[in-house]
Amino acid sequence: MISLKICNGLLLIAGWAMAIIAYPRLPSSILLWINFFHQSPLRFEKNLAFFIYPFTQLILALVFGLVSLRPIIPAKIDNGQLRRRLKYLWQEQAWTALIFFNLILIHLQRSLIFLSHGLKEGLQPTYFLVLFVLLFFLIPAYRLRTKMEMSIYR
Repeated sequence: MISLKICNGLLLIAGWAMAIIAYPRLPSSILLWINFFHQSPLRFEKNLAFFIYPFTQLILALVFGLVSLRPIIPAKIDNGQLRRRLKYLWQEQAWTALIFFNLILIHLQRSLIFLSHGLKEGLQPTYFLVLFVLLFFLIPAYRLRTKMEMSIYR
């Protein structure tokens, strides 16, 4: 579990470091959002709104950290060992999902930096899609692991 928290911490640091290093080097007109429906990107004058992606990472880290502290375990489960195991799975799922959200936000931010500088390589749809697919496969995978754990202790 500690390794998942460390990975999230490193991704949070990477997102902020990238933003802080890139911001002074950005042109006066920057992108803040990439339209996914083949419209022209939204351009703005360079401002602190550029930091919305690392700030979102920070907010998500706080939210997921709080969520991991309050696992949803049915009250009817009275086996202490099973409750501890389910709490661990809940926390593991939260911290693993946060890794994927961090990677998505970092990729969006990197894409905006590249596109703001006029580089052609912006958003990589395949990378983005793979992250979302993996994230949504995590949900049933953890539900299955939870059911398996519960069947062991019954």
